Amino acid sequence: MYSRSSTALIKYVVLRSIMLIITIFVAYSVSFLLIKLMPLDAVEYIVSQYITSPAAQYQDPEVINSLKTGLHEIFGIGGSLFDQYRSFLIRLLRFDFGPSITAFPTSVSELLRNAIPWTVGLLSVTTIVSWIIGNILGVFVGYSKMQSSGTRILFAIALVLRPMPYYILALILIFLFVYLIPVFPLPGGGVITYEFNLATIVSMLYRLLLPALSLVIINIFGWWFLSSYSLTLNIINEDYYHYGELRGLKRYTLMRKYVLKNIMLPQVTTLGLSLGGIFGGSLITESIFALPGLGTLLYRSIMTGDIITALGVLTLSILAVSLATFILDIIYPFIDPRVRTR
Repeated sequence: MYSRSSTALIKYVVLRSIMLIITIFVAYSVSFLLIKLMPLDAVEYIVSQYITSPAAQYQDPEVINSLKTGLHEIFGIGGSLFDQYRSFLIRLLRFDFGPSITAFPTSVSELLRNAIPWTVGLLSVTTIVSWIIGNILGVFVGYSKMQSSGTRILFAIALVLRPMPYYILALILIFLFVYLIPVFPLPGGGVITYEFNLATIVSMLYRLLLPALSLVIINIFGWWFLSSYSLTLNIINEDYYHYGELRGLKRYTLMRKYVLKNIMLPQVTTLGLSLGGIFGGSLITESIFALPGLGTLLYRSIMTGDIITALGVLTLSILAVSLATFILDIIYPFIDPRVRTR
């Protein structure tokens, strides 16, 4: 016999699992419809390129139409809208999107495998590092109430960097550390290879250092710093915190049990969603530093009408965000007693 708490936990997990499936299905369906509404058609682009070539000058129009029909069948984008949706839904269940239209015969799965290390390697590390440092600095500045000159300087830096567009900071760092002090390589320089060995990994890390530095700086003194600073100020003004002070608790105990515990709840939630969202890529970062990541892949596929590749990247992002939300829903009752009680 299951206990009452075990039954409630099973019910909670089952309900969240159903919500996960519904979320993925709805998000995938909306993404498919939006992509189909794009005015660009990669097949038409391929056929137009073939028509303008010398080899097609004497081709019969029927041959051109047969070529167009065959391309639609190869890529699974022929037939009615419902037939295409069903075909793409089956591909989703298999996680096999078939060949890319603009990079034929390379499969979409191979394009995703080549792009994922650049995006995930960059954004996952920078997100975690900036989350840790930003929260520590924010709590430190908020808890000290900016009584020292160092904390006031940190808060001033945050006020300057928070409204600054990211690309401005990135361009400043490129000017400083690529042209003025040539420490890092020129964005887009060198040959990109997808054979991941030790030499390739070292070269990749070297190219990712400057974009990582730009992301860490802007994220540390952005949301993470200011949110933890504001949460700290709110907590130290609460009655239960003052009660702890009246009880004679040490400042370390107040910081650990009263401040950090309450701050981590919303910050962990935001971190989980941020990690899930990295599979969508960072288009601005990848464009400025010429990185072949998921953001660049998605942008190129949309601009060329390659709906198969675009849907592959969006599906990966949908799955990552949905799974991150699901995992947070499952672990949240264990870190927040209020949710566990409900």
